[in-house]
Amino acid sequence: MKRIIWMGVTAAVVLWSVNACGDGSTAKETSTEQQEQSNGVQRKEDRQAEIMQMEQEIGRLANKDKNPTLDRKAEILLLRYRDYITVNPRDSMTAEYLFKAADLSLGVNKPKASIAYLDRLIQDFPDFRKGPEMMLFRGFIYEAHLNQHAEAVKAYEAMIKRYPNHRLAEDAKASIANLTMSEEELIEKFKQQNAAGEKAS
Repeated sequence: MKRIIWMGVTAAVVLWSVNACGDGSTAKETSTEQQEQSNGVQRKEDRQAEIMQMEQEIGRLANKDKNPTLDRKAEILLLRYRDYITVNPRDSMTAEYLFKAADLSLGVNKPKASIAYLDRLIQDFPDFRKGPEMMLFRGFIYEAHLNQHAEAVKAYEAMIKRYPNHRLAEDAKASIANLTMSEEELIEKFKQQNAAGEKAS
């Protein structure tokens, strides 16, 4: 399974490498953000508007070559997601923010945090409209980012069980097959695929 469609804040966010700002301001600014969060009396509509503005700003920054403030802003946005989720645990936007927080966490190299968001999403919002993508994403994180193949197989199997007729179920099956094949079987499979590709061309 290498045909994955993630629907997070922006595709570019998942691809960036995390770099320290190095200007000494990050800790102070993050502390200020945390203090504002704990003191906040912001209406949920205002928080949603703020989050949307931050998402757009991060999207613009992620499209540039060098963005020394990108990581800091991503961490602040994660705080905003967590704040909203905590204050509004059953709100319809909470499911969206859990999914986005999972995606963004992976973008800042926090795969375990990403899994935690996805687990909560599965538990609290079983009918979430992006359920198949969410469950496939979970397996992908275990497979490619945590190197926990047994957990990846379980995640893919859970996705297939819940969404047996979904188009992404085939991706999950292919991933399970790859993870459970021996090294020799994988080599033979790739040889057959290459041979078939050469005949087609």
